[in-house]
Amino acid sequence: MGAVLLAAAALPCFANGSERGFFEPVPEAERSWFYDCGSLEEGWLKRQCRGFRSAWYERRPMVLVSGYAWHDPNTYEQDNLDSFNSNAWGGGFGLGLYEPEKGDHFSWYVLSFKDSNSNLTNMIGFGGVTYWPEKADVAVGLGYTVFIMQRPDIYSGIPFPAALPLASIKLWNAEIVGTFIPKLDAGINHGNVGYIFGRYQF
Repeated sequence: MGAVLLAAAALPCFANGSERGFFEPVPEAERSWFYDCGSLEEGWLKRQCRGFRSAWYERRPMVLVSGYAWHDPNTYEQDNLDSFNSNAWGGGFGLGLYEPEKGDHFSWYVLSFKDSNSNLTNMIGFGGVTYWPEKADVAVGLGYTVFIMQRPDIYSGIPFPAALPLASIKLWNAEIVGTFIPKLDAGINHGNVGYIFGRYQF
């Protein structure tokens, strides 16, 4: 499944018979398939649209390194906590860009890592982060990611969509990024999970 996600991420760079490298900016003549955002009213949504469009076409390589998973002891029994894998080792790559107006970061990515049950989880998605102070080398950020995930213990391995918040500590082009996956029901052992990973934007 991971190979399928990687192929899906790489496919658009081969459209129209282009011999351009995957991480090279897309020439203006080939920037036709992505929505141009022009019909949207000025505001947050248009900024997000323009950011993701720029990240795709003006692309710079990005590396992801996974990671660590924290399991909330208040929402799991000790037997489960003892069996869980917290070392969510893995990695991925993406296309990212710090946009010039405010320095927000927009990205497209694929990521694979070992989940809480030591199985391989695969993701493909996009994310955006806004920083304070703006355009600073050292900053904190908040944002979100929307993705399609595949893991064997959910929906029998069928990929499913999801969205999560992001929080970031930025040191120049390197970041420590975290998210929080809340429990979705009142039962024990369906608990809160925190997930931390790193990324570097070239």
